[in-house]
Amino acid sequence: MPRISLLLILTCLLLGPPVARAAEPASAGKTFRDCPTCPEMVVIPPGVFVMGTADPGPAEAASAAERQATVVRIPQAFALGRTEVTRGEFAEFIHDSGYEIRPPGCRTWDASQARFSDGGRRTWVDPGVPAAPTDAYPVSCVSWSDAQAYVQWLSRKTHEDYRLPSEAEWEYAARGGSATLRYWGDAPQDGCDYANTYDVTSRDAYRLGWPNAGCADGYADVAPVGQFRPNAYGLYDMIGNVWEWTQDCATDSYVGRPTDGSAWTWLGGCDRHVMRGGGWLSPPSRSRSAYRGEAPTSERADFLGFRVARELGKPTRTESRR
Repeated sequence: MPRISLLLILTCLLLGPPVARAAEPASAGKTFRDCPTCPEMVVIPPGVFVMGTADPGPAEAASAAERQATVVRIPQAFALGRTEVTRGEFAEFIHDSGYEIRPPGCRTWDASQARFSDGGRRTWVDPGVPAAPTDAYPVSCVSWSDAQAYVQWLSRKTHEDYRLPSEAEWEYAARGGSATLRYWGDAPQDGCDYANTYDVTSRDAYRLGWPNAGCADGYADVAPVGQFRPNAYGLYDMIGNVWEWTQDCATDSYVGRPTDGSAWTWLGGCDRHVMRGGGWLSPPSRSRSAYRGEAPTSERADFLGFRVARELGKPTRTESRR
């Protein structure tokens, strides 16, 4: 049985189920691309959900903010990347825009020393994990600022409003209507068909010293996008593979945050941002729909990438239903 907090019970009484969706627009659930090489997008319907987990249980790591579970209303549909942005999609941006990654450097796994290293030798082109990535893998070793440059370029290219998702939008979409700790249920050992996290396969290759999921997902580190089962909204890898940047500034509390799904940002910006979803090296306690991490805006790592969001309201160029 899923854990239900007092806040969740009150929400159910007042608003219906934890994700009591409003009348869905005709396009909800559809996928589209704004250009042949643009990220594939999924239309996410509006609705209401409980953000955070008031009582995740003693085995789960949870920040003070996450435990301040908050009712959030997503007032209108938006689109979210079906997968994380791929290396191929990012390469087109680099080629087309002339954007330069400065300064170079990325935190990557150093097999010779069996530890993570912050040396300047690795970049998104050659992150080292996996050893021989193709265009179908998620881009990693990108900072929050790099991700911002990508969505700004994509907006100019398509004449649509692309951005990073807010933290609230990300969790709402990741849950896919669920109220359990993970979109497949509560148990991490049931998730190897759904997520690429620190599992038995990873443990055998990387002795990282923390618990594993207790099942085998078949990938020791980063996997190509879309290799696992999607959640109820048709989104892949919302948990695991690589962490994902969001628009929000990092905070220690949910008290005072916007309850309309918008990002919580500061005038003048901030130097740390929220990242969500966990990655290939994340233990079960961090591989959850509500778990939140944070990192400096300049952070680059072989376990950190992003997916894009897009405002709706304008007609799309091509649409398809899967």
